[in-house]
Amino acid sequence: MATIPWLVDVLRTAGVQVVEHGNWLGRVAGSSFNPIGVLWHHTAATSSASNPHPALNICINGRSDLPGPLCQALVDYHGVFHVISGGRANHAGTCRGSGPIPAGDGNTMLIGWEIDYNGVNQAMTPAQYSASVLATAAVLRQLGRDASHARGHRETSTSGKIDPSFIDLDSMRADVARQLTGNPPLDLWKDDMKLIQSPGRGIALVGPGYFRQLRNDEEVHAAVALAGNPLVGNDRQFDLWRSIAYDGQVKAPS
Repeated sequence: MATIPWLVDVLRTAGVQVVEHGNWLGRVAGSSFNPIGVLWHHTAATSSASNPHPALNICINGRSDLPGPLCQALVDYHGVFHVISGGRANHAGTCRGSGPIPAGDGNTMLIGWEIDYNGVNQAMTPAQYSASVLATAAVLRQLGRDASHARGHRETSTSGKIDPSFIDLDSMRADVARQLTGNPPLDLWKDDMKLIQSPGRGIALVGPGYFRQLRNDEEVHAAVALAGNPLVGNDRQFDLWRSIAYDGQVKAPS
């Protein structure tokens, strides 16, 4: 396939918020494009609530040494997917083999998300992570591929790239796999989820047919994001989830 005209519809159907930028379907970097997987990156730019997508312009237009587009979509601070290309983009370069992704031209084989955070002293937000998991699962379902076809740039890079920083890529693939198998879809069980605190065992996220042990506060924050709570990323909301506890359970505040 030379382009993926289905991209925006597939993302929106998955519950991802999308902004289309110009003639995204016609904005391509070459014609060789037959994707078999999804590659996660970080932009190395510092995003914030007031400046949610500082790298958007460069991802669309490229750099002096590399013409745009530099990804298929940029994921901003709030988890919004800015779709900028429906064809080949200059994001992956030459790949080494990783999982089921063979060595070769990564720009031909992979759809790229540029997640807008700096990756040095800033991690991706829970909203970015949640939206990226939903989007990755939706695209892999469209491609007929499993979660092993989701990779991080540091896994495929031949030049020592470190992106995406501060993310366990095996855990990411596990979350994508859960979404793919419907066990259960993360956007469907949000009203029934509970955070369980068990003495000596830490915290777990529980929903119908779903259990995941959470190891630290950062993962609890991410769990709230995966539940699709409207106050995701808000410290006060996180504190409420942690503090409204009884019988070992933490219930979502109304």
